Amino acid sequence: MAKTPEMNSDFARWYADAFMDEGPIRTRRWKGVVDTATAADYWMVEVLVRYAFATTAPADGGKNEALTKKHQALLTSISGNGSPLDPAESRRELQILSAAVLTRLFARLPDAAIAVLNASFGGMRTAELPMDLVGLAKKAVVEFSRKKHERPNPKEFVIEPSTVDFEVSAEALADMSPAQWKLELDGLRDSTREALGEIIDKQNHVTKRLIRQISLGEEELQMLWWLIGAHSWIVDAPFTDVDAALKPLVFSKELGGITNISPGPASVTALLSRAGVTGDALMVSDSVNAADISWSRDITKSTRISPVTTPLHFALEKRVEVGSDDAWLPVWASMTGLPADASMAAVQLAELFYREHLFLSVGN
Repeated sequence: MAKTPEMNSDFARWYADAFMDEGPIRTRRWKGVVDTATAADYWMVEVLVRYAFATTAPADGGKNEALTKKHQALLTSISGNGSPLDPAESRRELQILSAAVLTRLFARLPDAAIAVLNASFGGMRTAELPMDLVGLAKKAVVEFSRKKHERPNPKEFVIEPSTVDFEVSAEALADMSPAQWKLELDGLRDSTREALGEIIDKQNHVTKRLIRQISLGEEELQMLWWLIGAHSWIVDAPFTDVDAALKPLVFSKELGGITNISPGPASVTALLSRAGVTGDALMVSDSVNAADISWSRDITKSTRISPVTTPLHFALEKRVEVGSDDAWLPVWASMTGLPADASMAAVQLAELFYREHLFLSVGN
């Protein structure tokens, strides 16, 4: 079992300030945070975000079996001692510990940062935490975009020669018996196999980097052609003819469809702006109601749609289920805890929907 790293100074301060504890309990909780972050995946991120934001949607997932299993695993792992925490008695502690796990995940898991930004819904959903969780998530997304779109150094594609580390032993030279030389040949075989294994590993690494670079190049090219072409394939109309209320959803979904690597390029907002998505305020309900019902049904088939981390997709899903432009809204507001009259800049809405698409369909 890997050794737990030294306690992060930020975590030490957060926990001590919140619970006046600098002793063994804090140490166990730190181990729990590290262990949970090490094993965390998409579903665990969903549970963590629900706890961190103390959302209306239950962290245990209700009838969602996948979330229920992850929730139980979280309660056990995050305690740091193998005994599950009681959500009823430790809700505040679970909130802060979950946020601490998310901050660790910001170093390796784009989905964690994206989920936090999606859940904050442009600042309409907030959390009382000892850290600026949303601010840290924004920085993480920027850093992920920079690192994942960074051009590799050509030297990384040069494969250094491997050597066969083998010499005939003195015993074999002195004793020319078949048995002794069989041992020598076996040793030569093993050394050669090891050297070939090194070459294959290096070649696979280079191939993986090349495939990734080709994928990034294709992504950038397709985005450029999309912008130059200025024609929506979802609506089958020029950008200028698309309803202003629909542009944020349609344009961001089209950009998401040609994004291969999350969290996408840093230029997404600029691309959406150049495509004609403005900074004017737009009601969420107006944008959702502007979408074609058939299209909305097609893009909300995922079982991972959530009122917390994908609230816009959840709104489209509720509208399809209810079959009305009005009746879905109070249901959505009740289940998300967000205001029914929510509005934001159209380009901000588009970026949010783009991030939701990445969270649902692209991953890390």
